[in-house]
Order: sequence, then structure tokens, then C-alpha cells
Amino acid sequence: MKLITTFSFFVGMTFQVIANNLAIEIMNTPADKNSMAPNFSSIGSHFALSWIEQKRNGKSQLLFSSWNGLNFDKKNLVTESNNMFTNWADIPSIIKASNGDFYAQWLNRISSKTYAYGVRIERSVDRGKNWKSLGWLHSDTSETEHGFVTMIREANSIRAFWLDGRMMTKSNGKMVLCTATIIGDRVNDEQILDDNVCTCCPTAAIKHPNGTMVVYRDRSPKEIRDISFANLSSGKWTQPESIKVDNWFMPGCPVNGPSIANSGDLIAISRYTVIDGKSKVILRILGKEKLKSGKEIILDKDSPIGRCATVCSENTIFTTWIGLDEKQAVLQFAEVSHDGKIIRKSTLSKVDANRSSGMPRIILSGHYLWVCWVDSNRIIVGRLNVGGHQ
Repeated sequence: MKLITTFSFFVGMTFQVIANNLAIEIMNTPADKNSMAPNFSSIGSHFALSWIEQKRNGKSQLLFSSWNGLNFDKKNLVTESNNMFTNWADIPSIIKASNGDFYAQWLNRISSKTYAYGVRIERSVDRGKNWKSLGWLHSDTSETEHGFVTMIREANSIRAFWLDGRMMTKSNGKMVLCTATIIGDRVNDEQILDDNVCTCCPTAAIKHPNGTMVVYRDRSPKEIRDISFANLSSGKWTQPESIKVDNWFMPGCPVNGPSIANSGDLIAISRYTVIDGKSKVILRILGKEKLKSGKEIILDKDSPIGRCATVCSENTIFTTWIGLDEKQAVLQFAEVSHDGKIIRKSTLSKVDANRSSGMPRIILSGHYLWVCWVDSNRIIVGRLNVGGHQ
């Protein structure tokens, strides 16, 4: 696959790039240069883009802008801090609760130690105009790492999952996977789901017809780092189990978590993995009654970099990831039917192979698949017209 494009930016304008006969329309956003950590969130009939801007005065700001159907509204400030912990992989997010309240999560330093930081929670009861801090998501404030948060709606609450370093204050202590619920201004029912997980791979979760499911990169005593899941059903969490035994021996964190999405009973999980020494991006399709079995579709076996993102429509599964095209890092796209047939694959854009491209994210809204990533310290937002395939 050959790609073709260098972006030029013009305020207030959009333009199209043709990538392998697939038109991606690059959109104007209110994000300034020196922005990072873009993310999408669904807010009713449309969606919002959130991101971090780093200011000359040393402060970092978490901002968001809503898509109104024609363009992005002016940016809104969620919070700012001189001690915000910013990095390419562990990014903030915003979610809308069932009662209309907005919640945001972001990272702030606990102390001056390099990797001593935690998760702060903000709440807005007026659709993001004003925000109130709820404090730390977690009860533990040890000088360790806390992050890689996923938030989902669950009945009248928000459920959060995160990686927590509380046990790492002890000799041979490991990173753990935690969960809690947020109702109103309170964080409730904090618990540990797995007592030994990969230290810095993003988590992902969904609410499906049979409960709640979280997926994450696990870690065995022998340094096998496959993707595991836990499921909440009838008020109880199942014991962690592997989605698929890849048997990837990895004596370090690859910073490459799974992505999960669902449509009705169908669940789709994309993952980066290494099998028999070869890296791959694999899409796994399963049903709610058969969480440990499913169909595997290899999307990329040509030494991909990973960082998968997956969403589902009523008829189709869309996945993006970072791959390679003749040693050039590129943002890849695949559209797969619910029965596992690849409808089309394409290269969307050149990207940086290093960390500066961040964690690409996608969302479905209207007749479009929206994609965001980072290029030269500027947030890029593009969209693909997939109206005929939803």
C-alpha cells in the first residue's frame, strides 16, 4: 500500500485526502499547536473532542469542544494545573452519564517523584460549562503510578477502571487492576479485580446485554503478557481469564492495550500481540454467551506497531491501528462484517512511528467514522463517510 500525503493547515477550512480510494476529510478544530492527548466521547446525538494544551506559563489545560453537526464549538476549559502529568499514552477522557452530567478524568502529580501521579475526577452538571473537582478517583495516594482509566455508563452510575500501583510500595509488589463506581459527587465500591497486570497498557471496557466487561493486558509470573478479561454479571466479577492464549513472553511493558466495542450481542476486541516471535494486529469477534471463544481475523501481520481502536455499528466493525508500509509508519483502517469478512482495508495517513503520534482514537457519529491522532504537536481530526456500511 502506498501513501501520498503531506498535511497543510488553513484555519476555518477542511480538505480531503484520497488514500487508496478512501477519502478522509481533515477537519478544522479549536485545538492550538502544542496540543496532545486527543480523545473522543459520545454526548447524545453528537460527540466531543477532548485534548491537553501546554501553556508557556507552565500550566497544562484539559479542554473539550463539542461537534454541533456542522463544526466544532469553541473550546471549553475543564481544568488546569501546574502539576498535570501529561504523556502520549495515558490520556484524559470525558463521559456523559445517563442523567446528563459530564465526568472527566485526568492525571495529576501526587508528589515530585517522577512516576508518582494519580487520577483526578471532575463533574459538570451544566454540560461542561462549569466543573467541580471530586478529588482522587482512588483511595490510595501512595507515591506510585495510577492511570490508564476507562469510564463507561452503568445504569445510574459511571464505572471506572484503572491501573493502580498501591501494591508496588511493597517488595516485589505488582501493578493491580481496580474498579469503582461514581454516583453524583461520590466514588464508591472500590475493589481490585486482578493483582498482577501489565504496568502501562491502556484498558478498555463495555456495557453489554449480559453485564460489564473489561479487557486489559495481563501479566503472569513468567512474564506472559496476553489480553485478559473480567465480566460483571449479577453483581459479581468473574475471575480474570485470557481472551486468547498468545503466550507472548515480554519482560517489559509494550504500552499497547486492547480495544473493545459491541453492538447488541456481538463483541469485538482488537489487540496487538506477538505470536511465535511475529507481531500482529488481530480482531476477535465473539458473543456474550461465549466470551472465551470466537472468530479471529488477522488484520495485520507485517510487523505492525499496534495501538488499536475499534468501534461497532449495527452491521460493521471498524478498526484502526498503526502499521508499517515500506518502513514508513502509517495509520491503517479496516472494515469487517459481523461474520468476520474483511470488507476493505486502507492506509489513511503517514504518522510518526515514535510516541509523538499518540494513541489514535475513533468514534462513529452521523454517517461518519471520526479519527484523531497527533502530527507535529498538532491534533489531527479526520472523518470517513461510512454511511452505506452502518
